[in-house]
Order: sequence, then C-alpha cells, then structure tokens
Amino acid sequence: MDPAEELLESGYTILAKVMSHAECESLIAEIDRAFSNRPGDAIEAGQGRVVGGRNLIDAWSGWRAITQKAAVRNFLIEQIGPAAGLVRILYFDKPPGRGWSLSMHRDRTVAVARHHQPPDPFSKPTVKAGVPHVAATEELLSQMITLRLHLDAMHDDNGPLVVIPGSHVDRPQAEANLQTIHCQAGDVFVMRPLLSHGSKAASAKTTDHRRVLHLEVAAEEALPGEYHWYRFESIQKE
Repeated sequence: MDPAEELLESGYTILAKVMSHAECESLIAEIDRAFSNRPGDAIEAGQGRVVGGRNLIDAWSGWRAITQKAAVRNFLIEQIGPAAGLVRILYFDKPPGRGWSLSMHRDRTVAVARHHQPPDPFSKPTVKAGVPHVAATEELLSQMITLRLHLDAMHDDNGPLVVIPGSHVDRPQAEANLQTIHCQAGDVFVMRPLLSHGSKAASAKTTDHRRVLHLEVAAEEALPGEYHWYRFESIQKE
C-alpha cells in the first residue's frame, strides 16, 4: 500500500531504510554524549544505564539529519504542509535484560512554553523534566505526526511495538486487531499520535537493544489561546 494511503487508513506507515547502519551508530554516540552533558534529562535504570530521556530538542541538533532526508521531509510536507515544525524529541531504549511491556495508550501530551489558568482548551497541566506539558485537544493531535527512527532492528525478541490499525480515528477498535510491528535499523515508523499503541515484553534471552528516537512534528507554529510550543523548529530550515 502507498505510504500516504496507509497512514490515512491505518494511522501508521513505515519509511524503509531512511538511515544507514553507520548513520544509526553515529546517532547513538551523539545521543549518549548529549545525555552525558545533560544528565538531568536522562532516565536511568541503575548502574548508569540510560533507558530514555527528554528535552533532546534543547541539547542536540542531530535531528536535522533525519528530517532533512528527502523521504522524510517530502512525506511530512505532503501530509501536514510546508509550515511543519519539530516540537519535541524523546529517546527510548529497551536494553537486554529489561523485559518490560507497555500497555496500550494514545499520545496526548505536548510540551508548551508555560501553563495557563484555566488551561482551556487543553487540560491536565504537568511538568516533565522541568518543561510544562498539557494534554492537547484531539483537533490538534489529529494534525500532528510522530516519527520513530529505529536505531536497532525491532523484532519479536526485543519487545516490539504493537498497534491497533485504524484506532487514530473516532471509531471503536478491538484489541483482537492488534498488529505487531517489525522494523530494521534505519527505518522510520510514522504514526498519528492518536493511534493506540503499546509494546510487548522483551525476551529475557535477547542480547539486542531496541533504541528509538521519537520526534513529534506539528503542522504549524500557532497554538490556540495564549499557548506557545516549548520549542518549534521548522523542518524547512537548513
């Protein structure tokens, strides 16, 4: 199926082989250095092992190597327009020996410059790693796209992503429709934030990491009311 059609119908698609293996290895090293310089943004699981992190948009400019790839940039412009901008970067790792699963959910939280009272039209104001966040409206979220660059292959043994195709639109979806996602290192999994997704537990015997860069892209810089994005970086800027 054509990627644009698949995104519209299923809420996700895969852009294959966007980055080479060498480029993925370079990005892993860059991210490690970024979190070494800003340890407060890293999520650790004991013994200094970083299993995730926030605020990479503040500490690292290497994301442009991803969004400037023609396959990614052209797809974003086609789907959400030339005014699109990156608004948040997260990092996840499911390292060997860490076999957790993640329950099904939709990504509703966005990073903003500051909270407002009352929080309308948003809700549930929180602070994550020092940055204000709110639960966004479905109208806003439906205009956004998430890019998940897989820095390692994602397979059955290292806790793959699971999704419910079509769950990004307002209609009931049964978990019987659950689809397991497999990706190669360098593939970009593209999804709508409202797609219901989770992940399986990794096998205790796996020796493979599952490292992912999670980039959230908005259609435009404007937000409702007095709100502003915490950061907005145009994907058109060289």
